Amino acid sequence: MGRYFSDVVDQAIEDIYYCYDKERAASALSPLAAAAAAGDGDASYILSRCYSGPQYSWAYHPFPEDDDEVERLIRQSIRQGSAMGVLGAMRCGLLTPEMEEAMPFGSLKEAWDVVCEKAKGGSPFCQNMIGNTYFWLDVVRIEGKGPETFPDKNGFARFLRESTLACIPWFEQAMRGGMGFAVRNLYNLYMNGEEGLVDPQPDKAEEVAREAADLGFPEWEESYGKLLLKKQGREYEGREFCEKAAAKGQLSAWYSVGRAYQDGKGAVKDLRRALECYEKGLADDNATGCANRAGELLFKGEGGVPQDYARAVQLFEKAHTNGKNTWANDMLGVCYLLGWGCQKDAVRARVLLEEVKYASDLRYYGLGLIYADGLGVPADIKKGVEYFQKAGTYAPAKEALSRFKKTLFGKWVRR
Repeated sequence: MGRYFSDVVDQAIEDIYYCYDKERAASALSPLAAAAAAGDGDASYILSRCYSGPQYSWAYHPFPEDDDEVERLIRQSIRQGSAMGVLGAMRCGLLTPEMEEAMPFGSLKEAWDVVCEKAKGGSPFCQNMIGNTYFWLDVVRIEGKGPETFPDKNGFARFLRESTLACIPWFEQAMRGGMGFAVRNLYNLYMNGEEGLVDPQPDKAEEVAREAADLGFPEWEESYGKLLLKKQGREYEGREFCEKAAAKGQLSAWYSVGRAYQDGKGAVKDLRRALECYEKGLADDNATGCANRAGELLFKGEGGVPQDYARAVQLFEKAHTNGKNTWANDMLGVCYLLGWGCQKDAVRARVLLEEVKYASDLRYYGLGLIYADGLGVPADIKKGVEYFQKAGTYAPAKEALSRFKKTLFGKWVRR
């Protein structure tokens, strides 16, 4: 047997929750599945968390999401006698009366005591679980408490407040024991508070983020680094934290590092270096920001970055597809309008440009060309001219505007 659970489960928790190594995490799945099939309830529960998505582990662990498998494994873990499975099921709404009847514990408190004993013995994973029972006030159900068990409303409110605050030392122990995942709810409690029970304490939240970053947890190196990048005089330190995180596989951190080099805030301005950072961040399929910013650099072709409209279009399309992001629509729309790096498509261009909700000289220029020249729509010189005028001092728009004049009767016509 391992120190807290079976050898397989102890090793899996080490590989998944106490380090940030994708290969080690992936290697834990097969032994967990074998142990779960052999009747190890704790293995079933840990395996269920692997399939539960990034909210239950590091975002960059290579685990597939499968809600049906999660439910099956959690139910199996309870029947196999896992106290962790009981608490986990309660947290995600799967501890139905049927499953509570099936668990081999006399009460929820009995299952909680099993996990608490391991937490007291030094298991960061269990410390985090116990912290969560306080943070989410699952202890109300565990202890069979309710407003009717107190002499008045104030007594119940005090119980809820004391229970909420009781999560703090458990989360702190888990964090200092090497579990970066445990920082999330501790940080959230300080940052957001709990309405009617605990007031927000942003300064304490920042202290927690700093400690977690100093402990080397990449997700918190990024979070703290981003916080510092917003503070005057701390930008360089912030970029360094983000760069450390990115080097450890926290792909989302490459965006902040790239912005530091692109804007010259937190680093010496270097557009080629910024592009390199964004390109690395694109290894994350959801890297909308990196796709947009890399595309912008390639679209403009400044600061030593070679202009590459075709690649820019690919990146803008990637960002636009991810959640209908419209940040780069003005550049992408003009590319389709003028055939820069893609086939001309005035209809597509108009749709993209009209999706833009922000002021953009490039957008106004593109829409001006579309309406003034009748590209994919009936020509409307007056409307086109109005768009050119909105572009202000933008040189291409001024040049386009010079092709039109107003008649004595106030009508806009071509010169």
